[in-house]
Amino acid sequence: MTDDQEMDTFHAGQDDMRDSTAQHKSSEIKPYLKKVLLPLTPDEAQLFELLVNAAEAYEQGKLSIDPNPPQQSVSARGGFTKADSALREDGPASWLKPPPKVDRIEIRVAGGWVRDRLLNQHSSDVDVALDCMMGVQFARIVQSYIAQQSQAMEEEALADSSKGVESVFNGKGKKYQCNQPKIGVIGANPSQSKHLETATMNIHGIDIDFVNLRAEEVYEENSRIPTSQTRNFGTPLEDALRRDFTINSLFYNIRTHNIEDWTGRGLDDLLEHRRIVTPVDAHETFHDDPLRVLRAIRFCVRLDFVLDENLKEAAMSKRVHHSLHVKVSRERVGKELEGMLSGKGAKPRYALNMIADLHLAGSVFCFPGSFPGDHDFLAGGPVTGHILGVPYHGCLGKDGPEAVELAAHHRAMGWVESSALLALLPRILEGYYNMRESIVREQRESGEDGIDTSFLPSNVDERLLYLCVFISPFHNLSFPDAKGRDSSVTAHMIKESLKFATRDIQAVSTILNHIDEITSLLSEIRTQLASQQSQEGQDTTTVKPTLCRLRAGLLLRSLKGHWVTCLLASAAWEIRSIQLATADGDTADNPLRAIPAEQPFLEFYRSLIQDLALDECWCIRPHLNGKEIISELHLPRGPKVGIYIEDQLQWMLLNPNGTREECVTHLQERKRARELESSSGSIADTEEDHKRHCVENS
Repeated sequence: MTDDQEMDTFHAGQDDMRDSTAQHKSSEIKPYLKKVLLPLTPDEAQLFELLVNAAEAYEQGKLSIDPNPPQQSVSARGGFTKADSALREDGPASWLKPPPKVDRIEIRVAGGWVRDRLLNQHSSDVDVALDCMMGVQFARIVQSYIAQQSQAMEEEALADSSKGVESVFNGKGKKYQCNQPKIGVIGANPSQSKHLETATMNIHGIDIDFVNLRAEEVYEENSRIPTSQTRNFGTPLEDALRRDFTINSLFYNIRTHNIEDWTGRGLDDLLEHRRIVTPVDAHETFHDDPLRVLRAIRFCVRLDFVLDENLKEAAMSKRVHHSLHVKVSRERVGKELEGMLSGKGAKPRYALNMIADLHLAGSVFCFPGSFPGDHDFLAGGPVTGHILGVPYHGCLGKDGPEAVELAAHHRAMGWVESSALLALLPRILEGYYNMRESIVREQRESGEDGIDTSFLPSNVDERLLYLCVFISPFHNLSFPDAKGRDSSVTAHMIKESLKFATRDIQAVSTILNHIDEITSLLSEIRTQLASQQSQEGQDTTTVKPTLCRLRAGLLLRSLKGHWVTCLLASAAWEIRSIQLATADGDTADNPLRAIPAEQPFLEFYRSLIQDLALDECWCIRPHLNGKEIISELHLPRGPKVGIYIEDQLQWMLLNPNGTREECVTHLQERKRARELESSSGSIADTEEDHKRHCVENS
C-alpha cells in the first residue's frame, strides 16, 4: 500500500473508527517499518526489559493489581477536580480504574526519544504510548511487577541468610530493600491544549511518561474541548497524525525492535530532508495546540533544520497568533522560549529572529492586557511612551480603528528594529571575548608582585543579553498597573507574559533602566575618540578615551554583575545609531564614522578593567558603617546618615587607595560645609559644587 493509499484509507474510515471496533479496523493499515539496533544506555536497556517483562507477566495472569492503592504509591498531580484527585475510602478515584484484560500490550516509545536516538543524540526522558489502556493503568502494572520482584528477591535473601549464606541481593547481610517508584498522574486539560492524561515515574534514574495513543477527537461547534463521543484509545496512525511534526511522529516498538513510521514521511524528514513539517495541515495542527508554532522554531534552530513553507504560512496567520495569545498558558510559552535561550543546542539569535520574521513576537512578548489572566493590568489603562523616538499611545478596548492600526504599526516597527539590533551582537560578542581574553592574558603575563594569576573579569550573560536586546525597543513604554502605579512594559513582558523567575525580572529591569545612560556615554566616547584623532592625526587604534571614574563607578555599583551585559546591549544601540545616521544621509566624511564600530565599547570595557580597576567595585566594603558614621560625626539617627554614606561611597570611588582616617576627615569637612551653608540656605548650591568638584578631580 502506498502512502497516498494509506492516507485515503484513513480519511475514508474516520467516521467508522469512531465506534468501538475502529482500532481493529485500523490494523489493516500498516506503517513503514525499519528494523534498527538503536544505541541504548545500560539504564535504558534495563528499563525496556523491565517494561516488556511487566507486560508479559500481566498478560499471563501472573500479576495482581491493588484495586485501591495507597496515596503514597499513586497520587494526582494536577488537572483533576478535587473529588477525583482524592483516594477515597469507598473506592478508587475515577482515573484509577484497574487495567483491562488484554492478550498483548504493544509498548511504543514515542516522539523525542526516538528522534534524538536516530540522530545519535542523548535524550533524558522517555515517553511510552499504550494501545489498549490508559497510561496510569500500565504504570500500575509496572509498579506491581517491581514490587513482586522486590518481594521475591527479599524472600530469597532471607532464605539465604537463614542458611548462613550471604545473599547477592543484600550486599553485607542487611535486609534487602527496594524503593518502589511512585506514580504521579496529571489529568488532561484540553482547554489549555493538554489532551492526554499522563502517568509519570522515575525508573533507573530515567523520567518516564505513560500515555494512551491519542484518538481523533470529536468537538462541539466553536470549541476545542473533546466531547464524550471521543474514544479513549486511538490507533498508532491516529496518534502519529495528531503529533506536532513528522519527525516526532515516529515510534520505537520495544517488543519488536522496529521503528514505526505511520505517516510514511517521518524518517525522510528527519534523516534526509532535515525539515520541520506537520503530519497534517499546519493550520489544523497549530490550532489544535498553538504552542507548536514555537516548538517548530525551537526544533528548527536546535537541529539546524528548515521550516516547511506551508508551516511558515500557517505560523504567520492571525488566527494562530490569536490562539497563542488566548489559548496557551503563559507558563508554557515561557518554558518554550527558555528552551530557545538556553540548554542543549540553543541559538538565541536565530530563534528570536525567527519569532520576529513569523510575526510572532507580539504573541510571545505580549503587551499589557492582551492575554487572559493579566493580573497586573489595570483595565482601560493606556500604554504610553515612545518607540524609537516615536510617541506611542495604545489603549485596549477604547481606541478607534485608526488608533489601533497606528499602534500596531509602531509595535511592528519596534520588532523590526529588534532584529536589526540582534544582527549586531555576533560582532560585538566576538570583539568583547577577544578583548577579555587579551586583558586576562596580559594580567597573567605581567609577572608583577601581588598580581592575581587567577584573575577573571566579570563576564556577559548571553541569555540575558539576547533577551534584553530583543525587547529593548520597548523599554521606554509604561502603563498603570492594577494598583495604578507606573509600570514598565518590558518588565511586564518578562513577569506576566513569560512568567519568568523574579531574578530575571529584576535583571532585565536593571539592564534596560541603564541602557540609555550607557548608550549616551558610548556616544560621548566615540565623539571624544573622533576629536582626538582629528586633532592629533593619530591612528584610530592608538587614541584612548578619558573616563570619569566617579560616573563609571556609580554606574557599575547600580548594575553590579550585570554591567557587562548592559554594556554590550548598549553597544548595539550606539552602533545602530551610527548605522541609522548613515542611512538618513549622513555624509561619508563624518569623523564619527572613522572610528571602528566596536571601538567605543571596547575602550570603555578595557578602561574600566585595567585603567580604573572598577570591576566588582560594588563588593568593596565601606570604611565606616552607619553606626560608625554616627559616632565619628556626632549625628542623630535618621535620614542624614544616608547622605554621608553616599558621600563616603563617592569618596572611595575617587580615592581607591584612601585610608579610613582620610575618609573620616573628608566626611567631617563635608559636615562642616553643610552646617556653614545651611544657615544661609544655600545648601543645594554646596551639594552641586561638591559633585562638580568630584567630577573635576576624577
